[in-house]
Amino acid sequence: MADNVHQNTINMLKNWASKHTPNANKSTITSLTVQTDALNHVGYHEPTVAQLTLFLIWLTAILVWAFRLLRKKTTKSKEDVEVDPEAQSNGPIKLPHNGVDTNSKENALDGKVLEKIAQDIENAGKDDNVVNKEKDEKEPTQNSTTTAEKPEKDATKSTDVKKETKTFTTFKPPPSFDHFLYHVIIFGGFMLYFHLCDYQHIFRAGERIYSRDLFIFLILLLFLVTTGFTLKATPDRLINRDQTEEWRGWMQVMFVWYHYFAAKETYNYIRIFIACYVWMTGFGNFSFFWIRKDFSVWRMIKMLWRLNFLVIIVCIATGNEYMLYYICAMHTYWFFTVYIFMRVLNSWNTDPKKMAVKFAAYFIINLIIFDIPGVGNIVFRPFYFVLGYQGSLHEWMFRAGLDHYATIIGMFCAYHYPNYEKLMKWLERKDDPNHYKLGLVVKFIIGIVLSIAVVIWHQSVMWKEKYSYNHVHPYTSFIPILAFLYFRNLFPVLRSHYLHLLAWLGKITLETYISQLHVYMQSGAKELIVYIPNYPLLNFALATAIYLFIAYWLFNITSEFSAYLLPQDMKKIGIHVAIAIVLFGIYAVFALLLKTTHII
Repeated sequence: MADNVHQNTINMLKNWASKHTPNANKSTITSLTVQTDALNHVGYHEPTVAQLTLFLIWLTAILVWAFRLLRKKTTKSKEDVEVDPEAQSNGPIKLPHNGVDTNSKENALDGKVLEKIAQDIENAGKDDNVVNKEKDEKEPTQNSTTTAEKPEKDATKSTDVKKETKTFTTFKPPPSFDHFLYHVIIFGGFMLYFHLCDYQHIFRAGERIYSRDLFIFLILLLFLVTTGFTLKATPDRLINRDQTEEWRGWMQVMFVWYHYFAAKETYNYIRIFIACYVWMTGFGNFSFFWIRKDFSVWRMIKMLWRLNFLVIIVCIATGNEYMLYYICAMHTYWFFTVYIFMRVLNSWNTDPKKMAVKFAAYFIINLIIFDIPGVGNIVFRPFYFVLGYQGSLHEWMFRAGLDHYATIIGMFCAYHYPNYEKLMKWLERKDDPNHYKLGLVVKFIIGIVLSIAVVIWHQSVMWKEKYSYNHVHPYTSFIPILAFLYFRNLFPVLRSHYLHLLAWLGKITLETYISQLHVYMQSGAKELIVYIPNYPLLNFALATAIYLFIAYWLFNITSEFSAYLLPQDMKKIGIHVAIAIVLFGIYAVFALLLKTTHII
């Protein structure tokens, strides 16, 4: 009804302009038409049943949280009034916290147990470095801090290393129900903002304008600031976690700004960055399954939650198709392929010859699916309801096909990581000066060879036109990836330092990728959100601040949801799933009634 009223208003304005300005030139009519079309763009769009369902659940969470908070305050007031007068004369009484006496050693959880639980969960969630190497780094640290004979200086140093090895992706113990409700409320508020920005379009749409000067200036400024103010030390390990997060971070900035500033001339570089992300999926997940040998359903559920929970809710809130966020679909698919590769015949994983057979089979299957025309459409047809976009599988086949060899290259690198580590340790031996010099010479020769390969690749491939480049990208993207990894890990000083700001951005890449389409830009990243009209740089600054604030909160909220809803107990997970299905079903029926009765 609201849409009809709004459209009638638009038509009345156009008719009035035609009747009352018969002598007006075409530009006047065109101007008014453009303005009314813009008004139509920001007009009210009736929410879907799914959107109403989420909204009703959000309102219920607010009411339940407020009721529980009020009841707690009331209960606490009564307890304060009912305090024993004799006890008051003997001094203040320490009331129990959450029902547990804080002074009782029997009721207190041992700190080391909590630390061990947190560490186990943290390792289960890691997917982009070799977990046992990090464990080896941490064990000496813990021993050094507990041994009385060690000097105080060594203990302090080891404590600093331990602090630096903590990661942003640590899975927390399950929060309380009230804490969970609090995050549901915050999350619902953000989803409402997504809905208003890119479904109702409450903000004006701005045109994306590219300036090479401004684009390069911002990139240089970013790297100068991060290098000058956020350079930090990290344990000296090849392809360590801080390094890969830094790598993700600066690539994500390039990816998002490519959209924001319509930097079309950087398209080929962006394709390389996406290939790097897919490489990390192969490298990280292969490392995890190879070292931990954890093929549990819980592990799979946690990963699928991380990759898809937020994007599914955002799809509902903004009325978009899943494949608009093709990165999530790609990482989910490649995660499954790595899981199957390592899970099937997992007894072969320790035999080099049998692993060679598995790698060959994986390569051939990829080749058949993506390099033989028509096969991919047949293979993925059963998943059309998820992978289809605008009526076909073309988008999925195009996106996945561009990087269908990046994952296996990442897996192959992870498999040979120990050999690479041994080689670098041998080259960097300092017990013999002559040997150390020999190592430098070998490094230099390898560097020269890789540099020549990169120059040839850049001159013959990188300057190709967009569509021509796409044809050769799957078979050449490994060249810059391997070269970057070699030079980034060439010397200990490079491996033992990272840019913290970029690493911080790298930890929230999923959230920044999804959020950019709705609270940084709109209409599928084709238009900007205008907060401050006529001031593009001020608007850019404000939009960036809002965008990063939301992305950071979404990262933390989804982690809290994961900890609460997906504990390491499949029975509890089953109960949570059953409750969620029932609640969504009830609220969906209620939302449908509201829609059919035209109440909303």
